[in-house]
Amino acid sequence: MVELRTFTEKEYHQFFREYESDPLMDPVPFVYNKEQISRSYAYNHGGFRENYAHYGIFLDGKPVGSFQLKRMDPVRKCCEFGIILKNDSVKNRGIGSEAIRLGLETARSRFGMKTVMGDTMGRNKRMIHVFEKLGFTLIETIPESFELPGGIKEDRLVFQKNLEED
Repeated sequence: MVELRTFTEKEYHQFFREYESDPLMDPVPFVYNKEQISRSYAYNHGGFRENYAHYGIFLDGKPVGSFQLKRMDPVRKCCEFGIILKNDSVKNRGIGSEAIRLGLETARSRFGMKTVMGDTMGRNKRMIHVFEKLGFTLIETIPESFELPGGIKEDRLVFQKNLEED
């Protein structure tokens, strides 16, 4: 069973000890650093980030991902989201899709958001498929806005979902 809830610091460390960056999105391998992750936890969960909510994605009680609602605008009732999964062992199993569904419901019911936006690189076919499956609409393509090592440039695809239509 997939659930979203606040990480404990221990769970946050557990997640990042097992995290592997996706070479498609970030060719630089992630290296766990206990002090850095402790600072990140304090920053993300210590009330320092206004209009931001950070949740762990849990599968059967174990942390497998991270989900964020970002730049929540209470006037426009719009926000962005971000998601990462720990490694390939939890990808292509519907876990990310379910976590996003839960996150969209949280954005609507807890924070009153009416519109949620997300983006990805043009090369991220998995995420594009998830956006389409969950009823997001492609609203903008920003050419070559991501720069990867080796001078590779990727388009940014921006998707939007109206939460009042569900």
